[in-house]
Amino acid sequence: MSDALKPIEAVEQVMTRLYEAGRVDAAFGQPIERAGTTIIPCAEVAIGLGIGAGGGLSPTEGDGETGGGGSGGGGGAKSRPVAAIIIDSSGVRVEPIVDVTKIGLALFTAAAFVLFWLARLLGSTRPADDDEAPSLKALAKAVDA
Repeated sequence: MSDALKPIEAVEQVMTRLYEAGRVDAAFGQPIERAGTTIIPCAEVAIGLGIGAGGGLSPTEGDGETGGGGSGGGGGAKSRPVAAIIIDSSGVRVEPIVDVTKIGLALFTAAAFVLFWLARLLGSTRPADDDEAPSLKALAKAVDA
């Protein structure tokens, strides 16, 4: 087999593995039955792939030309639980799985962003030049005067 087909085979192997990771079995787990209740876990699956190749010829000091090339790639998959489908005598319902850590981090980040800009806006003490607008403190002093 030629060396030119090896990168293609590698890409096919990666694609096959990513396809396996993205099957419906990855999103919906095996049903669990207990005491007349069936629970089906559900997950969010994300898959990514990137590949690249390049080559070229460069003149040498001799009569011929030499060339070089290369290729590479990578991929990944991740999943996280998002819900559970519950089937019992009262019917079918979907119970979301809430990631409290993710919500807490989002709130912390948003609060830090707001506090940073409030501190910057309220703490500005630069002198007002003719070319620049006055700071909020200078405006407050002007209103109080």
